Amino acid sequence: MMRKVFAIAFKDLLRSMRSMFFIGISLAAPLLLAFLFSTAFGGGSSTAISNIAVAFVNLDVPPQGSPNLGDMVRDVFNGEGLKELISLHAVASKEEAVRGINDQEYSAALIIPANFSQAVVEEGATAQLRIISDPAASIAPQILENITASIADGFSSSKIMVALAVEELQRRGGQADEEFYTDVVDRITAQSQDQSGASNASLTILDPQGNTGEASDQQQIVSIIMVGMMIFFAFYTGAFASESLLLEEEKGTLARKFVSPTPVRTILAGKFFGVFITLIVQVNVLLLLSGLIFHIQWGEPGKIVLAVIALIVASASFGLLLMSLLRDSRQTGIILGGVMTVTGMLGGLFTTGIQNIPAFMDTLRKLTPQGWSLDLWQLVLNHASYKEILVPVAVLVGMGSVFFIIAVLRFQKRFAKR
Repeated sequence: MMRKVFAIAFKDLLRSMRSMFFIGISLAAPLLLAFLFSTAFGGGSSTAISNIAVAFVNLDVPPQGSPNLGDMVRDVFNGEGLKELISLHAVASKEEAVRGINDQEYSAALIIPANFSQAVVEEGATAQLRIISDPAASIAPQILENITASIADGFSSSKIMVALAVEELQRRGGQADEEFYTDVVDRITAQSQDQSGASNASLTILDPQGNTGEASDQQQIVSIIMVGMMIFFAFYTGAFASESLLLEEEKGTLARKFVSPTPVRTILAGKFFGVFITLIVQVNVLLLLSGLIFHIQWGEPGKIVLAVIALIVASASFGLLLMSLLRDSRQTGIILGGVMTVTGMLGGLFTTGIQNIPAFMDTLRKLTPQGWSLDLWQLVLNHASYKEILVPVAVLVGMGSVFFIIAVLRFQKRFAKR
């Protein structure tokens, strides 16, 4: 029985491999579109990132006698390590900064709140550094956010030092007055400046592999767009390969097979298995070619295997389910051109290179297998743990199992009397 199943599946695979339509749509199109979209969203990788225009709004009002820590933030950006990367422009208000962004004078703005210095020295006080960015910009806001987060971490450490100093003073029977806070802040300021000067006077943004921020951001854009294209065309191929059931039914090929000694369920199993094998070939070829062409680091082999299995189970079963709902091949145009496009859009496959997507789009993604596939592959690319990828893997396998059972029952009922 298994021998016949493999023979039928292998025959379907050969038919797909001989089809120029399959090669163009399933293999060439994802790679070409990934290249075009990544170029549109991320620009060429040879373009150096420098002199990013950033509006700087310092609203900080420090306690009396204390230095303005907002000015310290400005000094960090104007230091030797960052002045060629970030071009800081002091403006008076948030409104002026926003106007500059709208007029494309600045790529982003950094707002220092009025209570920034106070929040650093006083226990329980909090403040937030606010970043406003141009929605059309992609890499520059990420760089500014990374640098600002690093600076904020430094001030958080300073606040811990202040709290420890106050605790030690109180333990000795003293009380923290204005003079004490001023002295502590002066010491922290001097120490920060000394450490800044003692370093290599540079700040380089690195990813876990040691790539610079420019290369990392560009590579991330290419990788996630390639993931979106791979998922979309995997589901497209699942439906396209499943269409052979309808085509053979119309041509009478299935009828001739059904009158042979081979049981109907064996024939259907071979057809179903052929869809899975076709997808295995497609996904693995895309992973290999995209790694060679775009230099994408897909991650740990074990996690890739789990993600590939989950994607194939979901896409093959989804395609079989859709084909089981159709009467003949004349209706497949609606499925391949309409349903796959709509579910792909809802799954976020066409907006992977765009930031600040509305929250409701994330909710809609969870309603489609494409959305869960995208979440899974994003986790794999971001080097998530096995525990983190377990949920999307389980959801996709669960969805695929339900789709497959429904498709099998419908096809068995359809061909029961053949």
